Amino acid sequence: MRFLIAGFLCIMLLCVSDIASGEIVFQSKRGGIVGIYVMDDDGSNVRLLTNKIKPANARWSPDGTKIVFERQMSPVDTKNHHIFMMNVDGTNIQQLTAPHEGSDKHASVSPDGKSIVFTRFDITGNAKTDLTAKPWEIGEHSICTMDIETGMITQLADIGANNPVWSPDGQQIAFSNRAIMGESGSNIWIMGADGKNPRELFPNEQPNINRMKPKWSPNGQQVVYLQIENKLVKIKGVRHFVPNAYRYFIYDFGKNQVQQLDIPKNWKSVDIDWMDNGKSVVVSAAKVKLGKPLGRKQYRYNIYKYDLETSKTTRLTRHSGQDLSLSWISDDARGLTDMEASHITLGESNSVSKK
Repeated sequence: MRFLIAGFLCIMLLCVSDIASGEIVFQSKRGGIVGIYVMDDDGSNVRLLTNKIKPANARWSPDGTKIVFERQMSPVDTKNHHIFMMNVDGTNIQQLTAPHEGSDKHASVSPDGKSIVFTRFDITGNAKTDLTAKPWEIGEHSICTMDIETGMITQLADIGANNPVWSPDGQQIAFSNRAIMGESGSNIWIMGADGKNPRELFPNEQPNINRMKPKWSPNGQQVVYLQIENKLVKIKGVRHFVPNAYRYFIYDFGKNQVQQLDIPKNWKSVDIDWMDNGKSVVVSAAKVKLGKPLGRKQYRYNIYKYDLETSKTTRLTRHSGQDLSLSWISDDARGLTDMEASHITLGESNSVSKK
């Protein structure tokens, strides 16, 4: 009997150890104020890290010791963003990219933790005085890397892009190109970590399809991404995007196959990431009406977990605000034991001064 109990306990421990617990850092607008929050990946233990000047696009460092994000340099200057890094409890906020005429966004930390890759927009020409000029007419877009220790910046590609991310082995970077309203859609691109050999993951870029927010799987064999299908219509002389569908896909490099996830096509999402070490994905989404202009309505975005094996969706947050960009990390990657992870509590976070 003693051996049976011991064997049962061992089996239970093996089952528990196979479930990857972790945390989600995310951007949220609550009570009209934008901040960066972190929570356990079951939706519990939510705590605020920083809410100074609209922080956004928070991402974990691969070892989970730091968080990179961007924020406006002043409350009124929406065209000037730069990249910052902080500890996981919101302390020791440091600015990484130096001020310049333009913005740095969408930072991601390299697997070795020594560099970031990000998108840069430099304002050129008469942008300050010509309010009618379009961004692609008055500025220069690029993808850059920066050595965190030295601050040295290297331009990898002179292309308008969003959300560049390193592959787990550090050899490649995935990103989406910048769409131009009514003229071109966006596609998922892959290039070497040195900026060489850029190539589209899918052929036939189409004006009404935007593929975006690529994220590498933990093993580097797949990429999960979002796809927006819309059309451009004129209503009383004003152009509006009318959504036809929001879709969620996983591309497998080895099989050269695309898998569509069974998530409702009226779930408008702004971000997606892997979870449970590749067994699930986590998305921020709001339910919208298809076939109608979105307008300026403030939709309620919440965070959901989608199990890839069962296709079961679990809601993780529930409030009237907006949970937007997000990033998941495993406690194993952070080197935390279950006991250590349980000590990261809301009470301890509340004792930290917010910056």
